[in-house]
Amino acid sequence: MIHTNRMQINDRWQFRFEGDEAETIDLPHSWNSLDTMEPDPERHYRRGIGVYEREITADFSPPHARYFVRFEAAAMKATVSFDGETVGRHAGGYTAFDVEIPHPAGALRVEVDNRPDRHLIPSDLSDFFLYGGLTRSVWRYTTGATRLVRLHVTSALDEFQAKLTLNGVCDGPLDGVSLHLELKGADGTPIWQASRPIAESTFTFRLPSVDQPELWSPDQPALYTLLARLYRHDRLSDEVEERIGFRTYDFPAGGPFYLNGERLLLRGTHRHEDWAGFGSAVPDALSRQEMAQIKAAGFNFVRLGHYPQADAVLDACDELGLIVWEELPWCRGGIGRDLFKAQARMMLDEMIDQHFNRPSIFFWGLGNELDWESEHPETTDDNVYAFLGELHDRARRLDPARLTALRRYDRGAAIVDVYSPSIWSGWYRGRYEDYELVLEDAMTRFPRLLHAEWGGDSHVGRHNGGPHLRRDIAHHTTHEENPGVALSKEGEARASLDSDWSESYILDLMEWHLQVQERLPRLAGTAQWVFKDFGTPLRPENPIPYVNQKGLVARDGTLKDVYALFQARQTATPVCRIESPSWPLRSGLPGVIKRVRVYSNCERVELWVNDRSHGVKFVNPAVFPAGGLVWMIPFQAGENELRAEGTMADGRQITHAITQTLTGSGGKAAAKLHGWVEPAEGSAVRVVVQLVNDLDTAVIDDERRISFQLQGPGRLHANQGTPDGSRLIETANGRAAILVHETAEGSLVVAAVEGFPPLIVSLAD
Repeated sequence: MIHTNRMQINDRWQFRFEGDEAETIDLPHSWNSLDTMEPDPERHYRRGIGVYEREITADFSPPHARYFVRFEAAAMKATVSFDGETVGRHAGGYTAFDVEIPHPAGALRVEVDNRPDRHLIPSDLSDFFLYGGLTRSVWRYTTGATRLVRLHVTSALDEFQAKLTLNGVCDGPLDGVSLHLELKGADGTPIWQASRPIAESTFTFRLPSVDQPELWSPDQPALYTLLARLYRHDRLSDEVEERIGFRTYDFPAGGPFYLNGERLLLRGTHRHEDWAGFGSAVPDALSRQEMAQIKAAGFNFVRLGHYPQADAVLDACDELGLIVWEELPWCRGGIGRDLFKAQARMMLDEMIDQHFNRPSIFFWGLGNELDWESEHPETTDDNVYAFLGELHDRARRLDPARLTALRRYDRGAAIVDVYSPSIWSGWYRGRYEDYELVLEDAMTRFPRLLHAEWGGDSHVGRHNGGPHLRRDIAHHTTHEENPGVALSKEGEARASLDSDWSESYILDLMEWHLQVQERLPRLAGTAQWVFKDFGTPLRPENPIPYVNQKGLVARDGTLKDVYALFQARQTATPVCRIESPSWPLRSGLPGVIKRVRVYSNCERVELWVNDRSHGVKFVNPAVFPAGGLVWMIPFQAGENELRAEGTMADGRQITHAITQTLTGSGGKAAAKLHGWVEPAEGSAVRVVVQLVNDLDTAVIDDERRISFQLQGPGRLHANQGTPDGSRLIETANGRAAILVHETAEGSLVVAAVEGFPPLIVSLAD
């Protein structure tokens, strides 16, 4: 709910973390924005109390009588004081809260705490960082003596009308209070106006109906605007605005899923609130950019993992037509006692209350991986099950129109409306070729199934033509991820441990999954994990330490190869991409046959290599791999210019060209590093290092950890958790890189790898 006279106060905060000097910062802000990616244990992931202070001035317009500050998020707990007096407290880092302040001007102080707290969800066993800070925007607003606290609009649709009911709450004196309402259509045209007297703080009444309403859908996300003005003795006391939408949906047992009376395959992904250089304090513009990338890849569904996210994210979902599964942050860790439960209930209430009117939200997620290890000695399966049942009943009471959902706790599937078991075909267990059998079996056991979380990790720049697995992967009838599997070096072979983590393998795995999903008529939908790489404390051993690398884009939003696969299969936007711009070197003698794959939704594609056509192929989405766009090409020594020319059925054309260099035949082990400097965006430069043998031939089948240090003037683009923004990183086909800013004469980068002498690269012009 937006108070129309609100003012953002994100600038000119004084911030101080434990023992540090104060600094002036703007919001959103997290003190963990960089240190979560810091490989030095002494400086990695600070948990503690940060203090934010700001002067509030009285330069604010009426109506005035009461003064409020709204925090979109304070992670993970907050104590708010004004002129030295405590005015509010809040637990939970992902929902908004308001505090009333006694005067329009004074000193605002917020103590924010992200120390480990086993009574607060999510658990520290969760596979993502619990960032600290004022990680979203802060606003101030004023009202008269009476304020609107809640306006929930419910609708009942038939073929011709939307019948509307308003449930509201206000606080303050109620003498002479009335509510004036105006509804505007998707194009801004006024539809109706209405007025009602308000005699009680909680009120319910019918609103005028909407004839022939435009329905909200992924293709046409029609949004209506409700403007509410609260008057007391004929003077405006408060004014708020809410957007609503009208849609019907049905998810019958056995599937599939129906929206507005027609079958819709939910093509989904996941989103973590995490961005390179910002942590969870993601600027709204970047959040909107990410959601636009999701929509452009052809997704119509997103699960917000594993907590409520910023208003900007939900605004984008409403506007773009992205169906949402929003989730209570009960993630792993078992169940505590009274305080734990009270805080979890409060977070569920806040999530539903604050996002009730959003047409994009269809599912309230109640938890994730509730059968995981526990932080609470008193945890039993029975009390987890009982509390899940309580949360389900609570959610349905607060919002009877939406469905509850859960991922990975099979016993709990009997409680919630929609369930996702753990199926990680070809990654944490089993072979991706068995995915269809496993998925169909799960659909039989769980009649309202959405398959959330599938996919695997890829390290940008790591490619090959196979084989991708170092050991044979066993066939299984279930493909669940079990606690400890992601990190364990023990047990049977699995791709997460025994694959090459290449973009090439993940292209195969994900294309296979998409083909299966598209041909199952009863399937309601799925959600690939995860759209963008994100930070996690549980994965220091990954090629990019502390980064879950399962994204279709890197942590800074840069597209990986697999993004083009989804765009080609899920959109009509012309796509034509050769595997791969991040694959510059291929080994072998002149004339060696190399596989070239193109990912495209064009009707036909012609491949040219070194200005010679190697023929036209027609796209067939049922053919694996690459929809049949596979050529076997003899490469020449040195550079090979590859160009794919795609033609759509309507004659539109799109071209993609890359260069791949054929190195020697290999066979000699890496002996040292070779390095060079390339220009980068703006004034930055990119330092690139390559493993080479004693003949100075590039070695592309040897992967080692490289560390970068800067000597002299400049700034490393470090602690970003990206392929060129990580001070410690594993090579990709023997190569690694880092960006450097603000270099000057005397700047040097030292690249070190175990077993070889360090390499010094001069950054001088």
